[in-house]
Amino acid sequence: MRHNIYNNKPITINMKTVDFQNKYIHQFKISHDYEQELVRKIFNNKPKGFYVDIGANEPIIESQTYHLDKIGWHGLLLEPIPHYVKLLKEQRTGKVIQYACSAPSNHNKVLKLILAGGHSTLNSNPIALGTVSKESIDVTCKTLDSILEENEVESGFDFISIDIEGHEMEMFKGFDLRKWKPKLILLEDHVINHQKHNHMVSNGYQIILRTGLNSWYVPKSEGYKLSWASKLEFIRKYWLGLLFRKMRYFKSSH
Repeated sequence: MRHNIYNNKPITINMKTVDFQNKYIHQFKISHDYEQELVRKIFNNKPKGFYVDIGANEPIIESQTYHLDKIGWHGLLLEPIPHYVKLLKEQRTGKVIQYACSAPSNHNKVLKLILAGGHSTLNSNPIALGTVSKESIDVTCKTLDSILEENEVESGFDFISIDIEGHEMEMFKGFDLRKWKPKLILLEDHVINHQKHNHMVSNGYQIILRTGLNSWYVPKSEGYKLSWASKLEFIRKYWLGLLFRKMRYFKSSH
């Protein structure tokens, strides 16, 4: 039983779906409703930790890290949109950094950011289906490597959430995973190709869960095992449904 941090209504979850202690995954796809509970559980509910939230957006609603603030964590909140920056500074305890993350070729450059609320993006077309916007603002970009170095973040920090609406592969060009080695990565992935997944695997990470649109990656050295049912769920999501998903996104963008 847990209490939703926003409406205080109890939500039940069968924690047998995952066994973080023994590093065994019984169920690969889990409802987004249980994501925050599972994030805390993988860290054994420890009261102190460090996070990096890329594309922090709203300070509380749908935040990937607000629930961690509430139990004593701290970290970096990266957000380029002035409206959200103001709210984050007013309502959060983490350090707010007003930059967009991109490739080294865009470091210290000003780029156009399409404004679409939580689906705002540096890409020319929003990745979220049905998102339309004619508004944009200028934002300054930096590599994530430079931001982590400037803030003296230690290698092997606990948790990073990456939600930048389709610009992830550009961001990864300026984020050395083998150097920083975060213990848990939540990566938004609509899975219209395997670029993000292949990048994570080639840098020593293993996928263990899906909660909503977020893929969970941990260092392969952690040695997680997936049940046969979980492996089949992975194959269905990443392979069997890929062509249909590609067609749906292609139609939406034309």
